[in-house]
Amino acid sequence: MKRIVIMIISTLTITSVAAQKPTTRRIKSDSKAIAILDKAAEKINQSACSTTLKMSIKEPDSNKPTVETLEARLSGSKFYLKNKEMEVFFDGKTQWVYYPNLNEVTITTPTTKELQETSPIGFIKSYKGIYRVDFDPTVVSDKEYAIALLPHDKSNDLFRIRVFINKSTNNITKIESAFRNGQRIDIEVGSYRPIPSNSTFTFDPRQYKGISVNDMR
Repeated sequence: MKRIVIMIISTLTITSVAAQKPTTRRIKSDSKAIAILDKAAEKINQSACSTTLKMSIKEPDSNKPTVETLEARLSGSKFYLKNKEMEVFFDGKTQWVYYPNLNEVTITTPTTKELQETSPIGFIKSYKGIYRVDFDPTVVSDKEYAIALLPHDKSNDLFRIRVFINKSTNNITKIESAFRNGQRIDIEVGSYRPIPSNSTFTFDPRQYKGISVNDMR
């Protein structure tokens, strides 16, 4: 289960070292597609919200995908993720990963690179210069935009991210990631629900009797 959570975070924040290497030739992105993607990110940054993330992982050697559902809260750079085995809190500076079954928490202060690998909307904030952004011509819909993010570096394990954005609400509704090894990770994003801007994105170990604390700061 921990592996699934890590994969959902990675899918939403793909920014590998290989993807940041300079390339000799880059095809220009579509400015309208970039504007739509930025507008979707701006909506998340402007107000706190909660949603659900339903992820399907299809391995190359398996016909049956693994499905996992997570609860998510977002507010600018702050976020909270929860599934049956773990909870992740980030308040903009400090990150707590809590395992209820073990009554154990690990506390870290993520670097910029580490944060790109854990923030649920990190890929939206860091795609420029790493991906070519364009509309996907294979998807035609009256209700949604289908925007493809294609790594400039062809050695990247990731082949493509495809982001679906509702034309009326500017909400991200689905994210599809295709890898060169044949793996696919699809994430369906539930409806956005407003939450108080002061919703907690911190974890207080003092509220958990007998908790084991691994402070890595």
